[in-house]
Amino acid sequence: MKGYRTITLNVLATVVGALMTTDWGSVADAHTAGVVVGGLGLANTVLRFFTDGPIGGGREA
Repeated sequence: MKGYRTITLNVLATVVGALMTTDWGSVADAHTAGVVVGGLGLANTVLRFFTDGPIGGGREA
């Protein structure tokens, strides 16, 4: 699954965003929702430092 970590995280962020348009308050309060979305953004930033190749491409030795 090399190269797909960032895409996977962004898809997860999209799903969370879609959930926020529904009755997200029944799942968690606004503070928790903010922490989750902020955590996704931070994780995406951290992953960018570890992924530098094209999607699906491996590193050449």
